Amino acid sequence: MQSKPRFMGYRTFYPEKETLKRLREAGIDLYSIMVSNAFNALGYPYTKYPMVWTAPGTLDLAAAEAPYRDILQEIPDAKFICNIDLNVPLWWVRFLGAHGARLDSYYEVGKLAESAFWRSEIRWYLQSVLSHLNRTFRGHIVAFHLQCGGGTEWHDRCRGGESLYRFHGFRRWMKERHGVENADIPSMGRREYGRREFFIPCRNEHGYWYGYKPGKEVDELLFGDAGGLFYDPAEQWDVIEYFRYCNESLADAIIEFLGTARGCVDDDVQLGITYGYVVQEGQYNLSCSGHMAYERILRSGLADFMYGPASARMGEGSSVQVAAGTMHAYGKQALNCVDTKTHTSKGPDGKPIFQPWVTQRNDREVAAGIKRAIGHNLAEQNCMLFFDLWGGSYSPESIRIMGQGKKLWDRFVHRQLREVSEILMVVDPDNIYAINNLHPASAYFTSPWKKLLDTSGAPFSCASFDDLPKLEMKRFKTVIFCHPFRLGPEKREILEHHVCRDNRTVCWTYGPGIIGENGWDEKNVEAFCGKPFGTPGLPATAHGTWNSVYVHNPASIQKEEFRELLKQAGVFFYCDKPRPVFANEKIVAVHTAVAETLRIVFPERHALVTEAFSGAVFKDTDIVNYEFSGPDTAVFVLDEPL
Repeated sequence: MQSKPRFMGYRTFYPEKETLKRLREAGIDLYSIMVSNAFNALGYPYTKYPMVWTAPGTLDLAAAEAPYRDILQEIPDAKFICNIDLNVPLWWVRFLGAHGARLDSYYEVGKLAESAFWRSEIRWYLQSVLSHLNRTFRGHIVAFHLQCGGGTEWHDRCRGGESLYRFHGFRRWMKERHGVENADIPSMGRREYGRREFFIPCRNEHGYWYGYKPGKEVDELLFGDAGGLFYDPAEQWDVIEYFRYCNESLADAIIEFLGTARGCVDDDVQLGITYGYVVQEGQYNLSCSGHMAYERILRSGLADFMYGPASARMGEGSSVQVAAGTMHAYGKQALNCVDTKTHTSKGPDGKPIFQPWVTQRNDREVAAGIKRAIGHNLAEQNCMLFFDLWGGSYSPESIRIMGQGKKLWDRFVHRQLREVSEILMVVDPDNIYAINNLHPASAYFTSPWKKLLDTSGAPFSCASFDDLPKLEMKRFKTVIFCHPFRLGPEKREILEHHVCRDNRTVCWTYGPGIIGENGWDEKNVEAFCGKPFGTPGLPATAHGTWNSVYVHNPASIQKEEFRELLKQAGVFFYCDKPRPVFANEKIVAVHTAVAETLRIVFPERHALVTEAFSGAVFKDTDIVNYEFSGPDTAVFVLDEPL
């Protein structure tokens, strides 16, 4: 399936004119700018512009135009992604909102998802604002990006809390899906305490927002004992189904709003949402956050991209929160918003940003991060935005480097380049519902793998289980299943026909098949992977045409140990050390946090290899010994192979 054009640009809540003009001089003309009626999680207005939705049935459309008009005054050829925050203003929550009639969508969007009244109000607002902006700025708008919920990321941040709308919606859903009459929402005590697997310590040591405005009472209550890492599939099946319902009902509301938006914007204008965070999220941000029904939205065909902001420290791999392989399998785009807090970033009050959030602590690290993001997203063929939340993050030199990257972007963005990754990381939202998302270790099944893959020295892809029949599987030497807990007949057939063959190495996390027809059964694990449940290390079992590796605890695996597993599987290493690598047939990017010389190897010999940012040239070679003088990213452009 062919997706719409990929884009690269800059996003900010607080546009700074001088920064925007420097970006335009560097060749970056796309700006992602928000229209909002809400306050952020720190209590500040999301933008510096007036509220648009001022009273019942009343809009100030001049306020919606204002940020775009101000930019066009300075940059007449500017292009925009219009971020439309659908969170209701505070007056809306107060207006005859007693007894649960109205709720704050910022923290409780899931409680409102089934409300026909709320949906009709949002449709009216959306249709009015989008139609007006589309007509007023036709030719300047590349996309509309619909946002709502916590962080304007469609996060439901009420811990699966009840509401009148949710109660009646869940009751209807249980009757339709399971024939259960008069179902009740599982109590907080049942949905916040897992009854399976108590082997992992259950305390979150970071506290609320990593120590931002710490409070002993808040930390103790929010991060209390969550019990086991899993819900019991027999005793807590209604909890599992409740969270499934919560995710699907939120997805259905999003689909409705996307349909409304599609009806009032031009055909060539893209539509996107911030949704589908599945790759490395954990506590509070999986099933109880509402993002697990991303495939339901993709099947609607209405979203052109899903947006996932992510940050990374030096030495780590760049990231996108959504499964990019799933987006591509549906002919859609992953939008990687590079959510970087640098040593010069400002907070919403104009003062230096909260220092524990900073991931790039000097100009050299900022430059390395910019190059890493460009190399990653060119190689993986994503859209990308540099996200400068409240301004100040990027110096003139940083913007110059972005401009270099934009020239490289323009050279390759219109080409569909062959993927070369030989490792596939597979997530499974259907099985994620079995995880107790209130447990601090709920990222146990993805984050350790992501860290290992980020620094394996080889590129990797990430997709969802249901994508497997659609993917070109022949190139994958290793497939890693992050959530293989329930493997029923349909999934086993997919595994047999598409995965467990061709001398491939298949890694199973924690407990493949541990949830069977009769509930939790650890004996099933050996039947799937050849090793008893809980076996430590990386024990392998040969199955003739494929090899099975059981990984009970991916967090216990060392980098070199993992590289040896990949080597035995026949994976090609681009780098002689465990460093982040991103690659396709034309682009190879390698990142490091330290001064060192890396031996970089290409699968074929090339007449010419050029490092895009330094201009260094290497002729007639398949090996480059590249010297890094500190934190940096090298992005190599490969000529036609000899």
